[in-house]
Amino acid sequence: MRMLTTLAVLLATTSLASAASNESFILQAGSTNHAIAGQTGGNNKQGTVQVGRGNSALTAQSAASSKTNESGVLQMGVQNGAVALQTGGNNKQGTVQGGVRNFAVTSQKGRQSAANPNDSTTAQFGAFNGSIVNQKDGNNKQTTLQVGGSNFAATSQDNAGNNKNTSSTTQLGAFNSALVGQTGGNNNQTTLSVGVGNFAATSQSGVAGRTNESSTVQFGGFNRSFAGQAGGGNDQGTMQFGYGNLSATGQNANAQGATNSALTTQFGIGNKAMTLQSTKGSPSFAANDGSLSGSIKTTEKYATIKLSPPFYQINQPGTTSYGPVPFAYNAPAVYGGVNAASTLQVGKGNSALTVQNSEGARTGGSLSKSFSVPVGSGVKYNVLPDPTKTVYGTVTATAELPQSIALNGVNNNASTVQVGKKNAAITLQDGVSALPVSNDSLVAQFGEKNGALVSQQNGLNGQATIQLGDRNNAVTLQKNAPVSGTVNAAATIQAGSKNRAFTNQVANPLNAGLNGSLIAQFGNSNTAIAAQSTGLQPMIGALNTQATVQVGTGNYAVTAQNSATVTNTSVTAQFGSHNVAFTSQH
Repeated sequence: MRMLTTLAVLLATTSLASAASNESFILQAGSTNHAIAGQTGGNNKQGTVQVGRGNSALTAQSAASSKTNESGVLQMGVQNGAVALQTGGNNKQGTVQGGVRNFAVTSQKGRQSAANPNDSTTAQFGAFNGSIVNQKDGNNKQTTLQVGGSNFAATSQDNAGNNKNTSSTTQLGAFNSALVGQTGGNNNQTTLSVGVGNFAATSQSGVAGRTNESSTVQFGGFNRSFAGQAGGGNDQGTMQFGYGNLSATGQNANAQGATNSALTTQFGIGNKAMTLQSTKGSPSFAANDGSLSGSIKTTEKYATIKLSPPFYQINQPGTTSYGPVPFAYNAPAVYGGVNAASTLQVGKGNSALTVQNSEGARTGGSLSKSFSVPVGSGVKYNVLPDPTKTVYGTVTATAELPQSIALNGVNNNASTVQVGKKNAAITLQDGVSALPVSNDSLVAQFGEKNGALVSQQNGLNGQATIQLGDRNNAVTLQKNAPVSGTVNAAATIQAGSKNRAFTNQVANPLNAGLNGSLIAQFGNSNTAIAAQSTGLQPMIGALNTQATVQVGTGNYAVTAQNSATVTNTSVTAQFGSHNVAFTSQH
């Protein structure tokens, strides 16, 4: 130990001699501890304290410039290992190890112009814990705390720019693992794992002006959590209590998107939940796919229409067609909507999938214009999007604009509650609309092996499925047109065994009425199917309303309604055994 201490003192003395602003302090108590410190370029500070036996520490610092590299290592125990590498200045790191054979590696590459330094703190207490930290370009902050045995944490932070990446990882127990990757700044992440064999992975890619928030909490054994966020405006929370639960959340939002929020809570064994959400739009731009066509009618020779260029000249009296003439115009910006999802699972082997997409789109439009001017005179006028024309005669013009109508993404709201065993739920929601509308879904399952499928498109859809008992199955499909004012509302309630329900509602773009459906089943082996649609109709305001109630055993009901000009209303109620009902209305 005396020789090692002498070597450390010589290294520190050499550093101080070569650059007065380099500072190094090494203190060792015990036996066969190893400490190496290397400093170049000045403005470096490091301190190493080792208490115990067989501990090793390596510190390398360089190119600090005006902002310092600062490193501190404290080791207490047996055969702990620590490596600290700092370059570029504006770096701070602290490593504390207490126990047996813990290892920590910290690499920092600073940037002098960063408002905040690379800041890393690692504390490990126990045996065989491992930590790896990599930070680049400043404005990164991470904290890792591990208590127990054989825990592992890896954190990578990069390219924060003028924003900031923040990460906090705490693991208490044994064989827990946490992986964190952050880039682009405006990312905040927290992981807390208590137990044995839990695994959490978080990936965040941020942008200026928008924030990604992620929080993962695990209590128990062998729970797994995956979270990926891109583009900012994303908020994710995962809470797992039990054994072998799996949660996966993926969220994506761009500059014209709104926000994504997801909360997953799991209590029990072997539950699985996946949530995928995207909100996107696109800015306005000069489209090149416009076309103009029409006709010119004259009573004299040599009438001319100017289309900037080309020129169309009429050499004889009469009507002559021209076009299509291509031109550019401004396509409007489109925006994504808000996605919100929550999943609660209590029990064993429940599965839930939620997919919500809110992405703006564009559709076509056209403008027709017809007018007359005296022969021999000239006039200038505008036809969307402002091509100037000089006309002699009578002109009819039509402009086709394939991307001229903006349809924004709808808001999607989904909630899934599962209490029991091996229940399965799938919720799919997406679409666009010219109105600020939403898809709203609730699935609640209580029992065993219940199944629910929900699909809703283009907003103004409301759906609730409640299942109590064993092996109930429900499918709900609702769709509106992007410019529809129709409201679809569906509710399915099942209590008993092997019930099946199917609801399908489709609204015509011209329909401003309401499709309403309620199915309630209590008993055994009930089946209900209801389908409602509105066709093209001469009057706005058609209404389909359907309600089916079955209580007993072996009931079967089918209701089909198609409204052309009138209102359809149907109610079916069956109480008893072996009932059959069929209703069809046009």
